[in-house]
Amino acid sequence: MLVGRITKQKNMRRYRDILFSQTTHVTSQVCLATVIFRAMRVASIAVLTLVTIITCCEAQEAKTSADDLNHFTFDASQPVEAPENGYLYLGGRSTNGHELVINNRYLLLDGKPWLPVMGEFHFSRYPESAWETEISKMKAGGIQIVATYVFWIHHEEIEGQFDWSGQRDLRRFVQLCARHGMYVYLRIGPWNHGEVRNGGFPDWLAIKTKLLRQNDPVYLRYVDRFYGEIGKQLQGELWGDGGPIVGVQLENEYGETGPEAGAAHIAKLKELALHNGIQVPLYSVTGWPNQDFPPREVVPMLGGYPDGFWDGSLKDQPPSYVYMFNYRRATGDMGAIAGTAVMGNINMQHYPYFEAEAGGGMETSYHRRPLIDADDVADLSLIGIGSGVNLYGYYMFHGGANPAGKLTTLQESQATGYPNDLPVRSYDFQAPLGEFGQMRESFRKLKKMHLFLNAFGVDLAPMVVLPPNKIPENAADASVPRLSVRAKDGRGFLFVSNYSRKLEMPERHGFQVSIRTRDGVIMMPQQPVAVPPNAYFIWPFNLAIGTATLRCSTAQLVTKLEERGQTTYVFFAVPGITPEFLFDAKDTEDVRSMHGSVKNIGGKIYVRDLKPGRDAIFDVIGRDHRSNRVLLLTEGEAEGLWKVNLHGKEHLLLSRANIYNDGEQLDMRSTDREAMRFSIYPATDATLLGKDDLHLAAKQDGIWKLYSLEFSAAPIQYTWKKVHDAGPTSPMKIGTRFSWRQQGVAEAPQDGAFNDAAQWELNMPSQSLAGISELYLRLDYVGDVGRAYVADELIDDNFYNGAEWEIGLRRFLPRGAAMLVQVRVLPLKGGSPIYLDQRAWARIPRDKAIAHIESATVVPEYEAAFTFKSKQ
Repeated sequence: MLVGRITKQKNMRRYRDILFSQTTHVTSQVCLATVIFRAMRVASIAVLTLVTIITCCEAQEAKTSADDLNHFTFDASQPVEAPENGYLYLGGRSTNGHELVINNRYLLLDGKPWLPVMGEFHFSRYPESAWETEISKMKAGGIQIVATYVFWIHHEEIEGQFDWSGQRDLRRFVQLCARHGMYVYLRIGPWNHGEVRNGGFPDWLAIKTKLLRQNDPVYLRYVDRFYGEIGKQLQGELWGDGGPIVGVQLENEYGETGPEAGAAHIAKLKELALHNGIQVPLYSVTGWPNQDFPPREVVPMLGGYPDGFWDGSLKDQPPSYVYMFNYRRATGDMGAIAGTAVMGNINMQHYPYFEAEAGGGMETSYHRRPLIDADDVADLSLIGIGSGVNLYGYYMFHGGANPAGKLTTLQESQATGYPNDLPVRSYDFQAPLGEFGQMRESFRKLKKMHLFLNAFGVDLAPMVVLPPNKIPENAADASVPRLSVRAKDGRGFLFVSNYSRKLEMPERHGFQVSIRTRDGVIMMPQQPVAVPPNAYFIWPFNLAIGTATLRCSTAQLVTKLEERGQTTYVFFAVPGITPEFLFDAKDTEDVRSMHGSVKNIGGKIYVRDLKPGRDAIFDVIGRDHRSNRVLLLTEGEAEGLWKVNLHGKEHLLLSRANIYNDGEQLDMRSTDREAMRFSIYPATDATLLGKDDLHLAAKQDGIWKLYSLEFSAAPIQYTWKKVHDAGPTSPMKIGTRFSWRQQGVAEAPQDGAFNDAAQWELNMPSQSLAGISELYLRLDYVGDVGRAYVADELIDDNFYNGAEWEIGLRRFLPRGAAMLVQVRVLPLKGGSPIYLDQRAWARIPRDKAIAHIESATVVPEYEAAFTFKSKQ
């Protein structure tokens, strides 16, 4: 995690010029079956070409002008250059025969283009007893690489006393990732940040030398020892040994300069890593303004966030460039939310566009507490992929909590000379998987994208990014939607975003796009449509469905499933836009559907009037006479779609419950008992056995087989009471100003302040928790800071930001024992010098301080596990 400099509003136009210089501007005029393209480039070279139009509609008399506000054109007719190979001294082959290769555009895994999805999960911030479950959840969400920091202070808080036990057991965590078929990317520092005390440096290190993060002999001696201990933990688990570790990040947010810093220091860190046996195919650094690093030796990884807790502003951030397609990879500051110019010290054309820190949410600091919506994160991923990112990594994908320190607490704080006060325990980050493993709305929205990348990344990775003829003037320009195309050899995907955080986007009437290919022009959709406000989606064009060609569709592709020589392609209907499919009759023998209408008009086969749903399926027969299927779901169904492997065969599951599986076992969890059911496709004749005498009812439901769980559960017994009101409050203190911030920011209250906090008690008697995986204490509260204690031990804390505070109690509850939880809340007064979303401020009175818990409920998460037993 990073502290980034924020570009001021007055620089936005300058950045726009950098970002969009040398893009192609194309205008067109469409009439009947012909279109004239006039391409105007910066070099003032004009080319006039007549092309034949291929439309997603019947020939129209209506005249369409590129001057129409919502008609856009793309030129995908030019050949794509082959990637540059051999420049980077990276890649490698494992002892078990797998090979990872990198060129200047993408990765290849065993000879095939690979566009992996990476998610950050800090093992030392989560109980080791739950690692395996959480890794399985990440895999179910489409994550393929688990990234994690190795925080030095977590392992050598006391000089010379290394701790690799319990939730600090790096080796076991890596082995569990391997067990579940997940790759690992280690971020070994030695300085990490990650909102940890001293950025991860142990306190004692600064006493040994002041020349940190450079080639100081004393500093390097201790780094060498730390890397040596990491190397011992990783023996046999590295890629070359057949293990899961594919990459290592050196340092973080590195911009130090000088003869013993910069590229020389990064080179030295890589040398020390190799010396200690940490040899992997990929080495990287984080992209940072004016960063220098040894050419060919490492790959810079970029990123961007919906908001920044580090910013000193007490106002909403202005609309951000991270919600605009980045056609020239100009964002060089991983912490940027307004955008900075491309790094000037290196030629980025030699390096692929990878991201390690695409915001999966945002942590709250005491002075700035953003409230992140699921769409803020989901649209960001669409923007990233549509901008050409070929390794998409989230920070964070899974939240956690700081472990207990041996000498001090382990969070970043102003008291230790760092710029922000973070919660003592919580590092939830509003991530798709929360601090206690909660699967959030953003998890399901992102899962749609990840399933798409897992299935079609092999096609998408070699595709290049193309700009439209019209682009927004700047991040605050809502007059034009954000568009991008990724294409190669006439095939590709159109990325559309009518969304931007903190920017009101209008409905786009008359929206239509024409894409010029070598074979003509594809017009999509059939008739101009209205794109709803805040919509974002991906449409395919010239997609191969077996030997048939789907010319275009207004439904979004999710995944595909291969079964007995037949492939099912799964789409979902974009809300507010009528789905349609157009196939080319010359390579499509037939389309057969029990639903909707199928018409062959002028050599084009149209599928229309198809109501999305679990039975909205049709067959497509290609020129080889083989049949494949297209399934059209609703967006809600797509968010409840899971892909599982049973007996070596892939299946699709639909469920409102949370699903993950390990081999032959299927796990299902939900706080809603009515959601404890699922449908499976294709139907299996295997016997489904529930553990702990669970009873399952099964029936055929169209193409799906529906399983319903029948069980009873006693309500959770607990009492909740208020103990006392809060005492008098003290004014907030303002801390020291940092050079990159215009003013100091509010400091978090000291521990003693909580003696006068308002207090409540949750009392839970001893009771059976069979069939319950978690108990969530959900607090709808208003105040400044909340803390929860069990037996006087701080178990969780929360800076109020308007969201519900949710605490998983199961890990703190002794088996079969009673439990007493104390909750303390400090008051907050309107107008205090902190940033809150307006939705949160609306609950705070201006004339008095408030510490109030509106409601407190204990919600059980039900769990069921099943195994599939094949018939002999």
